[in-house]
Amino acid sequence: MDCHLQKEELDFWEGQKRCTEEMDLKLARDLPDDTPDFILKMMGDFEDEAARFCFSGAEGRVLDAGCGNGNLLMRSLKNENGIAVADRAALQVIGMDFSGNMLGRAALRAGGDERAGFLQGSVTSLPFRDQSFERVVSSGVLTCLPNTETAARALQEFYRVLKPEGVLVVDFFSRISHYTLIRKHLFREPINPPEYVSPAEFHRALEEAGFAVLACRGFDFKPCQGYLFLSRWRPIIDPCYFQERLSRFLERKVLPGWKWLNLLGYRIYIKCIKK
Repeated sequence: MDCHLQKEELDFWEGQKRCTEEMDLKLARDLPDDTPDFILKMMGDFEDEAARFCFSGAEGRVLDAGCGNGNLLMRSLKNENGIAVADRAALQVIGMDFSGNMLGRAALRAGGDERAGFLQGSVTSLPFRDQSFERVVSSGVLTCLPNTETAARALQEFYRVLKPEGVLVVDFFSRISHYTLIRKHLFREPINPPEYVSPAEFHRALEEAGFAVLACRGFDFKPCQGYLFLSRWRPIIDPCYFQERLSRFLERKVLPGWKWLNLLGYRIYIKCIKK
């Protein structure tokens, strides 16, 4: 792993001080303090839907590898988000992160829930024995690693700690989404793995690591890359949050009937099984 890049990433999260209950979502998504309520509601909906995809049907011991301040993990332990956990009372979720600051916030939010445990560590060298978990969830982690070799090592570690036929859920940013291609060809921005890969490349990496893909879930179909609400021109060019509303409509109303469209999303979650 590139130690310089790793230190920069760690320093960023260790330096975050916005650790109050109302700031958890802003902290997890690195959003400014003045983010509009509509956007926060939309982000919260995304977290709920991502948690459902990641944790539905989970049972036994589950690892949230790179849990950050615990946004997805906490949703897996609560009942009001519609997550169909096989046996919620018997579920044990271990939150692991390389940032002690974020891990401390996640533990504080868990409030002593006996189903949650926390441990500091790295996805490239998991501090667990072989075949320790029924499921591994790793959201927003592989995309932050410095190179494809490091990402492949993380997948190997996920494979090692999963029990036979255990489930892995991971995500990536698609380099064939419409505005990723615009950034690459029009603005000449670097679009490189492991932050950006195509669905076919990601499927191949999973298969090489010993996994078989079960399902995928695409998010973020906005016409324009990024968040127009961060721009001072938003009241003029997008006063009604059109692009966010359009993306949410597609995710909720169109994708359930046209599952292949999931692969056109910007952020894609993949659920797979250890072969």
